[in-house]
Amino acid sequence: MSTLGLDHVNILTEDLPATVAFYEQVLGLTDDPSVLGSIGIAGTWLRSPNGDAIVHVVVKDGTRAAYEDYHVGQPTAAVHHVAFRCTGFAETAARLRDQGRELAVNDGNYGLKQIILTDPNGIIVEMNFNGE
Repeated sequence: MSTLGLDHVNILTEDLPATVAFYEQVLGLTDDPSVLGSIGIAGTWLRSPNGDAIVHVVVKDGTRAAYEDYHVGQPTAAVHHVAFRCTGFAETAARLRDQGRELAVNDGNYGLKQIILTDPNGIIVEMNFNGE
């Protein structure tokens, strides 16, 4: 397995316009609400100049159970997870299971495979494997 880089950061917000404006103005990212809107999630993706989704912003409005326990404004709670672009899905899943780690596996939704687990600090780590 090789980790190739950071894929994106998912941020929860109660103020989508202010959050989008910040990342557009500070980092020069471009607002692309089409992806999240097409799957019924309030929020947007903020993309780099070459089109890569760098920051996902999700509105914490009570409609997504996955975000109920996270509270915007509390330390690290506004950052829901960190995702890494990786290779070697099958080998990595087997290795992590052999280590006895608790993990969730998405075996193909959203057009990619994912391994999701929590680090010792409670941070959700998402490992994305494209085309495997």
